[in-house]
Amino acid sequence: MTEKSNKNLKSGSLGASFASVLLLAVILVAVNYIAGFAVFRADLTSEKLFTLSEGTKSVLGKLQDNIRLKFYFSSSMGNVPFVYKLYGKRVEEFLGEYVSHSKGRLQLEILDPQPDTDVEEWAVKYGLAAAGLPTGEKFYFGLVAISADKEEVIPFFSLDREEFLEYDITRAIVQASKPKKATIGILSTLPVLSANPGPFAAQPGQNEDWLFVRELKKNFEVRPVDVNSDLIGSEIDLLMVIHPKSLSEKTMYAIDQFVLKGGRAIVMVDPTCMADNQQNMANPYMSMMNRSSDLPALFKSWGIDYQANKLAADINLGTQVNMGQQGLANHPLWLSLKDGSFNRESIISAKLNSMLMVNTGSIAKLPTSTHEFVSLLSTSDAGAQVDTFKAMTSPDQIKRELTGTGNPKTLSALVRGEFASAFAAPPAEQPGENETEDAKKAREARYEEKKKNHVAKAEQPVSLVVIADADFLQNDFSVRAVNFFGSVLLQPLNDNLAFISNAVDLLAGSSDLIAVRSRNRSNRTFTKVEEIEREAQKKWQEEEIALTKKLEEIQNRINSLQSQKKGGERLILSAEQREEIMKARKEQSETMRRRREIRKLLRQDIESLKTKVTFVNLLLMPILITLVGTFLYFRQNTRRSML
Repeated sequence: MTEKSNKNLKSGSLGASFASVLLLAVILVAVNYIAGFAVFRADLTSEKLFTLSEGTKSVLGKLQDNIRLKFYFSSSMGNVPFVYKLYGKRVEEFLGEYVSHSKGRLQLEILDPQPDTDVEEWAVKYGLAAAGLPTGEKFYFGLVAISADKEEVIPFFSLDREEFLEYDITRAIVQASKPKKATIGILSTLPVLSANPGPFAAQPGQNEDWLFVRELKKNFEVRPVDVNSDLIGSEIDLLMVIHPKSLSEKTMYAIDQFVLKGGRAIVMVDPTCMADNQQNMANPYMSMMNRSSDLPALFKSWGIDYQANKLAADINLGTQVNMGQQGLANHPLWLSLKDGSFNRESIISAKLNSMLMVNTGSIAKLPTSTHEFVSLLSTSDAGAQVDTFKAMTSPDQIKRELTGTGNPKTLSALVRGEFASAFAAPPAEQPGENETEDAKKAREARYEEKKKNHVAKAEQPVSLVVIADADFLQNDFSVRAVNFFGSVLLQPLNDNLAFISNAVDLLAGSSDLIAVRSRNRSNRTFTKVEEIEREAQKKWQEEEIALTKKLEEIQNRINSLQSQKKGGERLILSAEQREEIMKARKEQSETMRRRREIRKLLRQDIESLKTKVTFVNLLLMPILITLVGTFLYFRQNTRRSML
């Protein structure tokens, strides 16, 4: 090959290289331009934090009308805490997922309510909450779902509800899409409704709704259901059964069929209901037994184990009660529920802090049941069961006889499953007195119609909340009356009403809401860093404690030397005292230096890991990619030159 041809070959190779680089630049620009229009996302988190639940997808798939989502976030305000800026970005991206799965039914508007603008004015009109900043400024971070003339508002996306972000957004969409309020039916043998006073109407002070009913009426249509009903209509969205004492077979069948046909229910039974004022003065024990309620046949078909003659007791959760002449005592049957008693993964109980349940029972899942059983409220590990008559004995006697099993007792649970009927056939309707032939034929025709409509098993999973107490809803145990300038105001004593409100809110909404899962927080810690911290703490903590103790001893010695001087000698030190103090302070200085080293060592491994991660991410990986790319590029060009 001539020298001229070699030059031509090199020149061609350089030209090809330049063309390749130019082509690569064009491709990069084109890819970035296309990426601006196309969105490709993948959720690589272990808990799928950015993926919609099947329940939410089902809700979005059933939307019949268009809904506008107006997301208000003060993103341009510089003083908004950084953690809220990150969370605001996450909420915005998450709302984008809703829009992409809604088949065009959702339209998202992202609004920045700057001060003194029309946008801020609308945020105030919608009732969004403004969070204050140290500078005196306020920022907004909420959502409004609008469908026709109906609005549903999330006033503020609080960080402490991050786990329930999806539930809150989906619930807002469900509420906005509903044409009318949900209807709640209340079947109760207690005078919870003024329109349904029951057997206690003559008693003073019981001629108005209980407070929880008054609160429900603000957001729902509430109607009474007769305790002798033989049919509960499909217009009822949620049935509340409160203290079902001595219900007839036909009424239990009505409840059974309502549930199997897809109705949701909250059932509250009680081993010894204090709100039930029927008493037997001649026999207090019989009076106690007459206060119990149960649905044995239904509970069996729902897979629930409940004993109407047993109370839940817990020495760790006892409430201080005035026992009259016996004085104050911690009563193990008056349960003050606290942190460990609440299921933090359920929307119903996650954010509760305290509840009071008096003479409550307990429930459990039957060993033969295949239904889902999620405990919402429970005792501590010291929980136990005692007979109902123990409620008439002293707290000290109950505590002496308690034998805990080491397992918490469930006080309330969410039960879900495809339940089977507790009845093989509808209960027969009894003939009336002096029944005519025509009346008999009509009765038999009604029975045949019931048999025809009998549901033996639910077609879809049904959800129930079962609570082994009814007294917790009483005003005496849930609110405090406060006189405010001549008006009586009721203030919550605990989270009793919040618990029932959460349960109603969940079950009265779309059935798909129950399937919407709670999520972990997005700002999770590094498990490796936590492991290093634990090991370092274990390794150096004992020495640090010893050094701290030694410092205290040295300081005490110096103080002792100073206190040995008398009156006018306070400012005069003997040679021995000066030497001893100098020695002590030198030892103190050395000990403090050593303690600083120990505390530095506690962070040494973490700082080392941080340096390694920074080096790998910012330097090593780019260098490796550059080297590999350069090697492949020149290798390819060399092959082309040889052809």
